[in-house]
Amino acid sequence: MIIGKEIHKYRDAITAGISELVQIRSIMSTPKPGKPFGAGVDHALKYMLRLAESLGFEVTDVDGYAGHAEYGQGEEIAAVLVHLDTVEEGEGWTFPPFGGLIENGKIIGRGASDNKGPAVVALYALKTLMDLGITGSRRLRLIFGTNEESGMKDLDYYFEREQLPVMAFAPDAGYPIFNVEMGSMNVVFSSAQEPSSTKPQLTILSLKGGNMLTLIPETCTASLSLALLTDSQVANFLEAVNLEVNMSFSYDNNGSLVLTAGSEFLADSPTGSRNAIANMVAFLSGQGLTTNWDNFLQFLNSKIGAEKGGQSLGIACSDSVSGALVVYLRTISCDLHRAEALCNIRYPVSHDGAGILSAVEGLAGKAGIHIELTRHLLPVYVPETHPVIVRLSRAYKKMTGDKAVLLRMGAGTYARKLRNNGVAFGAGLPGGVDTRVHQADEFIFIDDMMKHAEICLQGMYELLID
Repeated sequence: MIIGKEIHKYRDAITAGISELVQIRSIMSTPKPGKPFGAGVDHALKYMLRLAESLGFEVTDVDGYAGHAEYGQGEEIAAVLVHLDTVEEGEGWTFPPFGGLIENGKIIGRGASDNKGPAVVALYALKTLMDLGITGSRRLRLIFGTNEESGMKDLDYYFEREQLPVMAFAPDAGYPIFNVEMGSMNVVFSSAQEPSSTKPQLTILSLKGGNMLTLIPETCTASLSLALLTDSQVANFLEAVNLEVNMSFSYDNNGSLVLTAGSEFLADSPTGSRNAIANMVAFLSGQGLTTNWDNFLQFLNSKIGAEKGGQSLGIACSDSVSGALVVYLRTISCDLHRAEALCNIRYPVSHDGAGILSAVEGLAGKAGIHIELTRHLLPVYVPETHPVIVRLSRAYKKMTGDKAVLLRMGAGTYARKLRNNGVAFGAGLPGGVDTRVHQADEFIFIDDMMKHAEICLQGMYELLID
């Protein structure tokens, strides 16, 4: 039975619902009683629960951590997992970040595509199933999460109190089906400045690059004091800057040199790219001048730098399911007293994250550098024979005519919390446009969202029926 197109009767309601939900600034903030991730996130959760209740569903609020709307009968649960929190708006917007503007066939605003659009679509897909009176031997639950962007602590709390689905999907990536999500660790390397009997030639007053909205840092800026350099050393230093691709300098009001490194494309690199932090660290480490952060920068440059495979960290590995381990320098922050850099390590599903972390910790310890694991998402691998793969593949084939190819990713979705019983399925269409997720002027095309809605509804139907 093919029912996907039945959802088009709710096109206007979906459009209005997404616009209204986008207008809620649901960014994690200071916890309040009953609002563990802040008032804005709680506002979005309450909005969706009220909307679901108005459509005729029984709803549950699990202490503000997450909630759900449910349809059907049975002991087992199948589920769709969406999240209502967003990353911060960031800079560079030409439209109001939380305006929910509907213009030229788009809905524009933070969260429109990640993940508020798919959240509203999934609710109206559940409503369509109710309208049609389609039932099976299990319940179908739409779970609203509130902390996907900042650690997924919401679902840890939720699944300690609620039943785990036997099959589920998260429409928070793309089509067809992502059945592999590599293990992901955020590791912070840090060092405190120790008193030294000798003054460095080049003093790093501040060094900052990258942010948590983007994986590959696009800029890195250092404020430097050149007071202890000779005139010829200054001239040589500035000449070296001018010879670098995507590197420039200026002077601030205090007379400090402000050095800015950008990212660059390297045709002869195995990955074709090199991030801005790697550029800056390599440059500062390669000028033959002592700095106040020599040990820290030399470690980053020699053990990570632009190398993506973890060879110099001693953690290179791969498997046939998920490919090779990948390492990224993601953020860096230094002042006169402390230096730290966040590194993201994405490892194959068949390997042990604890062992990888232990190897990194041992190497850093020898260099006198401290490490801290700030986030660890375990890998996901759902084999092609699993019922959720079989059913969603069937749904995708029915609605598109194409075979559902199985894909892998390094990023993470709520599938991480489903104990290998769930996958990422949608909402991005194959060959679709960049909707500027986590960037300024994030948007969705309403037509594309409705194409996703057809597949999503069909997928929910396939999970529900026997």
